[in-house]
Amino acid sequence: MDFAEFDMNQAIEVAPVQTEEVFEEEIFIIVEEKASFMGGDEGTFRNWVQQRVKYPAIAQENGIQGKVIISFVVNTDGSVSNIEVLRTPDSTLSDEAVRIIKSSPKWTAAKQRNKSVRQKFVIPIDFRISD
Repeated sequence: MDFAEFDMNQAIEVAPVQTEEVFEEEIFIIVEEKASFMGGDEGTFRNWVQQRVKYPAIAQENGIQGKVIISFVVNTDGSVSNIEVLRTPDSTLSDEAVRIIKSSPKWTAAKQRNKSVRQKFVIPIDFRISD
């Protein structure tokens, strides 16, 4: 291209660049005001979870027990998402743990600077065979 044909003294129209901003809400671990569950804290939620555990029959028959470590996010609307099993002694136990977390009623969202934010939790769920 020969730039000699352009007059450098002429105004050039600058077209605005259109960008689509993709913003994923930040997930907090430490917040000013933690998310709450049924008016309580993480301990209240852990108790709620333990009361709902249905020990998988196959795991019970095979004597499989232990702790499932699971993480999840409480969203700004109080719903639970991003459920992830971090450690498990057996897939049948982790499947049950995920089922329980998915069935959680809504939480009250965490707050940072008086604004609802997403908060990540990591909890253990105990699977013990009673004698």
